[in-house]
Amino acid sequence: MSNTGRTKKLASFNCDQKMWEQFIARCNSKGTTATATLTRFIELYLDGSLDDLDTIAGNENKRLDSLEQKTEEITAQMKQFAEAIIKIQNYLNNQPKRQKKSYNNNSYYQGQTPRIQPLTEEGLASRLGVSVETIREQRINLPPPLFVGWCKGKDRAGLGWEFNQDTRLYHPAS
Repeated sequence: MSNTGRTKKLASFNCDQKMWEQFIARCNSKGTTATATLTRFIELYLDGSLDDLDTIAGNENKRLDSLEQKTEEITAQMKQFAEAIIKIQNYLNNQPKRQKKSYNNNSYYQGQTPRIQPLTEEGLASRLGVSVETIREQRINLPPPLFVGWCKGKDRAGLGWEFNQDTRLYHPAS
């Protein structure tokens, strides 16, 4: 028969199993029981000897709330940074490609602007950074002046290009 009687109350509560096992082991190592330890704790708590436990528990909850808030703020900032990085990458990817300048000591080229050679459809697609299909679609769907303007917007040097039906090549627009 249990020790509960008229002056005793059987108490039960839910507790994490691992924590309970650790509690029992510590009680055993101190030569006491869980019942004696918990009863003593309740007595000290009721005396006011453990009032700082309420403060500690309250501060712990406040710290957790603060930590959650900071985590949400950091997450929002990281999202903004990621969006900014994507915008920068898109901007850089759409910039005209820079060519390395090569200085030729050949006197024939000095003082003269090199003439840009006509390009095949593949060559123009590569220069403009688009597919061959895109070049073909734009040439077919746009009137010649608009195609020249479209090319200018894509060309890293801002050149417009015209299609010559006879040669089947693209020439710089004059």
